[in-house]
Formats: sequence, structure tokens, C-alpha cells
Amino acid sequence: MDEGNAIYEHAQALLAGSEGGESLVKAAEAMRKAANAGHAAAANNFGTMLHHGRGVHKDLAAARAYYHQAAETGLPTARFNLGFMLVRGLGGEKDLPRARTLFLLAAEDGEVDAITHLGAMMMTGTGGDQEFNSAREWWTRGARLGDSRCAFNLGIAHAGGHWGESDFIAAWHWFREAERLGNAGAGLELERLESVMSDEEHAAAKACAAR
Repeated sequence: MDEGNAIYEHAQALLAGSEGGESLVKAAEAMRKAANAGHAAAANNFGTMLHHGRGVHKDLAAARAYYHQAAETGLPTARFNLGFMLVRGLGGEKDLPRARTLFLLAAEDGEVDAITHLGAMMMTGTGGDQEFNSAREWWTRGARLGDSRCAFNLGIAHAGGHWGESDFIAAWHWFREAERLGNAGAGLELERLESVMSDEEHAAAKACAAR
């Protein structure tokens, strides 16, 4: 592993100074060597390079294999990346239940991409049971970690009444939070929502925001 660490650090240094071309190819080769020496982050990074054809020829099956190698060590980002491949059927067959399990494990370690996707799978019952309340809990956690997609999804779900009656005040709060976090679509949804909110709902939403 010491050898893997040294090669990984070398690969990272090459990437930091790379503007493409030969230096990127050398960085990819170093990352491959570190991954093959058992370095988990290198395996995940090399999987990403294979996934997107960065410094190497694009190879989704190989990318999936390297993500799997890294995910087996418990690396949250690799678990998400492998889950994403399994959801989309990239580099092999789809496996929605396994993807959901990987997203759950990564989400438990605070991986926000996994939290976003896990919540969506729970809302739709993809890869397992529909779990509306669990989806809300995960998206709330993701939003509190600063993920605008989770805040936006909470706004959509509250506006659409996915947890019972439509709650425009809660939806307004989450769309506003998503906008604050930089979500590109939140402003438009906020305008649409405000156009159908009653005066009382407007007042209540603004009172909550002022607290």
C-alpha cells in the first residue's frame, strides 16, 4: 500500500499540473498503477477517467470494474459511482436493488449525490419499496448539507402533496432555500408557486422566513 500511496500522490501531482495531452496520459497511467496496487481513491479516480475518456480511451465496463474495486473498500464516492452505473446500465446490466443499497451506504457517510438519488428511488419505489417519509428525511439531510437538488426536490414534493395535503408554505421555504443554494430552476418554481398562494400563505411563509 505504501507503493500505491506514492504512485497515487504522483498521479495527483500530474493531474494538478496537467492541461491535457501527454501529461494527462501520464497521469492516467500513474493512477492505473496506483489502483492496481490497491489504492482505493486511485481506483475510483481511474474509474472516472475511464468513464469519461479522460487520458484514456473510454471504457465503461472497465470503469465499472474499478468503481467496484474502490466501493468494496467502503469509499462513499465509489459506492455512489458504482450505483450510478448500475442504475443506468452503464458497462453492464442494470441492478436497481443493488444500486439503492450502494446509495444508502454512501448516503449514511454523507455523500450528497447518493442522498439525492436515494431519495428519488425511495419516492418512486425504484429498486425497493416506496418510502415517502424516508425520502423526505434523506432530502432534508441533504439540503442541510448544502445540496440544492435536495432542497428543490423537497419543494416539489411539498407543493405536489406527496406527504398528504399540499403544503405551499413548506414548498415556498424549500424553493427559496434551493435558490439560495444556487439551484437554477428554483426561482421559476418559486414564481409559479407564489402565483397560486393565498395572501394568508404568503404572509405565513414570509413570517417563517423572518424568524
